Amino acid sequence: MEPAAVESLLDEELPAHDEITRGVLPNGLRYVVLPNKVPSDRFEAHLEMHVGSVDEREDEQGLAHLVEHVTFLGSKKRDAWLGSGTRGNAYTDFHHTVFHVHSPTYNKDSIYMLPNVLDILYDVAFNPQMLETRVQKEKKAVLAEAQMMNTIEYRVDCQLLQHLHWDNNLGCRFPIGKLDQVASWDASKVRAFHDRWYFPANATLYVVGDFHADVPGVVEMIEKAFGDAAPAVEIDEATGEPTSDPPVMRQRHAVRPPVKHAYGESGVQLFQHEHLSHVSFNIFSKLPVLPLRHMGDLHRTVNQRIVLLVLQSRIQSRYAELDHEHYKRCELDHSDSAREGCTVSTVTVTCEPLHWKYALQIAVEEARRLQQCGLTPGELQRFKGAMMRDSEQLAQQAGFVPSLENLDFVMEHDALGHVVMDQVQGHEALVRLDDVIRLEGVNEVARELLGFFAEYGKGPDEKDPLGGLTTAIVACVPSTTTDAEGTEVPFTMTEEEVKEVLSADYGEIEAMEDVYVPDELLSDEEVATLMEERKPAIVSATIDEATGVHQRVLSNGVRVNYRVTNNEPGSGFLRLVIPGGRTAEPVSAGPGGIGAAAVGFRTLQEVGSIGQWTRKQVELITMQNLVMFEVEPEAEYLFLDAAFAVKGGLRTTLEIIHLLTSQPVWDGNALERVKDIYRMFELNTQRNLELLTHDKVNHAVFGDRRLMDPSREELSKLTLDGVVAAVEAQLKSGPLEVNIAGDFDPAEMDEMIVKFLGTAAPGGALTPQIDVEPLPLTPLTLKEVPAKDEQRAQRLWLRDSDERACAVLAGPGPKMWAPMRNPPLPPPPEPTGEDDDETLTAQNPFVGPDGVRYHPQDPVNASAALKQNPFAAQSIRRANPLATFVAGMLLTEVIGGRLFTTVRDALGLTYDCNFQLAFGLQNSDATTYRLVVTSTPAKIDDALDAALRVLRGFKSQRISVREVERARMTLLTRHETELKTNAYWVDLMQYTALGDVLAPAKDVSCISDLPAMYEAATVDDLYEVYAQLGLGDGEIFTCVTVAGDTDPAIARKKAEEDAAKSAAQAMANALGGAGGAGSVDPSAAAAAAMEAMRQAMAANAGFATEALKAMKGPKKDDGIDRV
Repeated sequence: MEPAAVESLLDEELPAHDEITRGVLPNGLRYVVLPNKVPSDRFEAHLEMHVGSVDEREDEQGLAHLVEHVTFLGSKKRDAWLGSGTRGNAYTDFHHTVFHVHSPTYNKDSIYMLPNVLDILYDVAFNPQMLETRVQKEKKAVLAEAQMMNTIEYRVDCQLLQHLHWDNNLGCRFPIGKLDQVASWDASKVRAFHDRWYFPANATLYVVGDFHADVPGVVEMIEKAFGDAAPAVEIDEATGEPTSDPPVMRQRHAVRPPVKHAYGESGVQLFQHEHLSHVSFNIFSKLPVLPLRHMGDLHRTVNQRIVLLVLQSRIQSRYAELDHEHYKRCELDHSDSAREGCTVSTVTVTCEPLHWKYALQIAVEEARRLQQCGLTPGELQRFKGAMMRDSEQLAQQAGFVPSLENLDFVMEHDALGHVVMDQVQGHEALVRLDDVIRLEGVNEVARELLGFFAEYGKGPDEKDPLGGLTTAIVACVPSTTTDAEGTEVPFTMTEEEVKEVLSADYGEIEAMEDVYVPDELLSDEEVATLMEERKPAIVSATIDEATGVHQRVLSNGVRVNYRVTNNEPGSGFLRLVIPGGRTAEPVSAGPGGIGAAAVGFRTLQEVGSIGQWTRKQVELITMQNLVMFEVEPEAEYLFLDAAFAVKGGLRTTLEIIHLLTSQPVWDGNALERVKDIYRMFELNTQRNLELLTHDKVNHAVFGDRRLMDPSREELSKLTLDGVVAAVEAQLKSGPLEVNIAGDFDPAEMDEMIVKFLGTAAPGGALTPQIDVEPLPLTPLTLKEVPAKDEQRAQRLWLRDSDERACAVLAGPGPKMWAPMRNPPLPPPPEPTGEDDDETLTAQNPFVGPDGVRYHPQDPVNASAALKQNPFAAQSIRRANPLATFVAGMLLTEVIGGRLFTTVRDALGLTYDCNFQLAFGLQNSDATTYRLVVTSTPAKIDDALDAALRVLRGFKSQRISVREVERARMTLLTRHETELKTNAYWVDLMQYTALGDVLAPAKDVSCISDLPAMYEAATVDDLYEVYAQLGLGDGEIFTCVTVAGDTDPAIARKKAEEDAAKSAAQAMANALGGAGGAGSVDPSAAAAAAMEAMRQAMAANAGFATEALKAMKGPKKDDGIDRV
């Protein structure tokens, strides 16, 4: 292409999405409307208020967030309409506050919901109550939320933002605010902030979805809902009067967020904390946002992305190729940030502490190599090709993107000033740029983009004039680490050491040599040879008409379930399931002992090599074919998940499974790196409030360690031979199950699974399961713990600079596939000649879908029966293998609702309290439930007590039909939404071919039965599951962990000693002191005792609840919540 043509092309404006309608109401409110059919019969309505934490004054830090809480949760209209399939929430960030509602187009009562949802958003934003009672409730919630979110990860994020934005309020105005200020505010403060910022011209409404109305009709509804909101006028703050006559309508800030960036340089900053377990370096360069409006802007963005992908690939390859056994990872990013109002380039290096210099040096060397020598032609071809294929796949999925994703995309682009294109427009623009994405242009971008990192420490005269400045360098490091012998030792690092590694001279930089990348991992010739040798075939083939699921059994025993979908055009998702998992591990440590399967399976991925191909070659071919895969060990099976582009990617994925199972490559260094990751997991668990609390409960509840990560001691005893034997034994024993969902042709799929899966020899066995003895499985069990054992009620202290608290409650729960109690029905009465229709109807008025009247003593869900639901009758429903699972999922939703209403909303003891049933185990008795609550140290005991009362309260406060209906709609909506994804179809198909080894009760009919079972479940069904929850004092396990700078046990002991001294002194004073001759003054003694108790209670702080209980004696729980 001629230079003039290139210049003309790059100057062209990008096309705008032609289905987006934008407008402004007379009062200034902006609106954006986009029809979108996925998911069908649902829509999104998000009201963006252009006010966030950076708009707060010095004495208002946290007020934007509190106003969000008060307005949203204080709306009566929200309470009236939310539920029955409609969900809503809100969030506050630096630059905005967003209220969002996700709703069916028609609710369960056939009411058209769009006008009502718009009315909710109007009520929330422009007609809030802001009562003092609600303000006080939400202040408690915000304070609890601050405790919950103040994890070490959050503190690291705050440090990064603080140093990245040292030049403006983004570095200090965090949305959660300053808690001392939050605690001091009343309703007048909330109203004043709301009055200043909540006006129509400061709002944008986004409505995206399947409206069942044309766009002019939607606009008319918007005008009707928001037209009455009064516009704001410009006010002189000194006088409180309008600035002009007639008044001028107030507009939002022209620049959001309203901050100025210096784009300068700062030095290295260290953040050291005892809760960190690894080292991370974050190197930033901050730049102005360049709006994406012309083809040249898109060209620049594509070149930048290619550079970053190449550099990340090179660094990770160096880390793996140098045969070092320690964990290292590098991530790169260059993106526009609407919330921060700038573009940020980031290099993040994460590693274990002892080898941080080496990890950082490799990243510096590769950045310099790419900046100075550029890409190889092969790299440009591969990475540009991958981007083109990714763009093509997105274009194929136009019209199938969920409304929420489209809305978020539009809102982000609007905030940045970018042109919004649809997926097809974006791909067409990228295709037109194909010829002008050239090596010299990409290399020039590399010089510009990487200068801030590759040239750190150079003088102005030595730097490439295109390179950027290093805005900030933040090293986050632990206070201690473990040495080679596993001993904890202090860890030190200085700013000068970091600067030295970043700026050191590492010698002459040589250009990168190109890597040969095959078109396939198994050539056609190799496949033909295998086909000839092994004669693979499909020995069983069925299709379930109700679900469209195809089931195949191959001649080598591999079982395949697949389902053709068109929800994600051009895409597919696959899961390989290998029965066994941790249950096949021994229960003791050793070369192939506890952890062997888990560590071994992760080692396979860490090696990266497959068959004859190196890790680098495998990474590049998967990148070219848009294949992403990961492996995970579970309690009862091992699995591999892969997402891929069907064109090219399906074959690559099946080749990976063939080679990974038939010709696994093992490496001792990879094993040591995986062990290193597990050791980091263990360190992190001991330093993380929530993980530590869960871990202590796990140790108390479970009968062996196979439901937990292997310990440092267990890891040290594992050998390469041991883990190889553990994994290959599971591969050989089979049967392997492969589940695939995606946009493919069934005939082509059958051909490919025969070629690539039918010729596999998992673990070296040509016919797994057939020629190999079954795996010896040791059942997972719950531990036998005496009712009053101290393990049932644990208290921990975690040293921390900030105060936090977490509690976990657990106990035995129902098995996922446990049959539900189903009392036998007596024989139905014999019909007599005198029976007429009225008599039979009186006995049982409902008739099943087959036309047969139900048994007169069989309880029937009337609403389900009227819809001809096949599971309306209790006897039929409870005979279905899904009965316990369905009732358990509904019960979980109901419990979650009550926990929110009572513990969070009414009592203000927590921000988050959730309940879960452990339905992940398929074939084990080690099933539990778990409740987690976070709060302040002073309130954590009260929060845990309140949560337990809610759980036990279901005996006396019976579940209502309304609660079940709300839970039912939530689960059905979630099910219908997720059916649009390939990953969810794989979840549904999983185990349906493994009934003989893993989930005996699950078959394909469970997939089609699931919605009807949700529809038919009753309150009584939920109580059948509730009865299986171990909630008695001798059944529950609790662990409360308090984090802070002082051990509460030491503080309590000191308080008791001080109280005893005070009591003794008070008693001596009451006795009169001199000579002991005085008589006791009863009133003085009583006063002294009360004062001693008051001091003890004040000193004990968070233990006040326990002290009160001890004084009052044992309390019988009547199951009733009292505020």
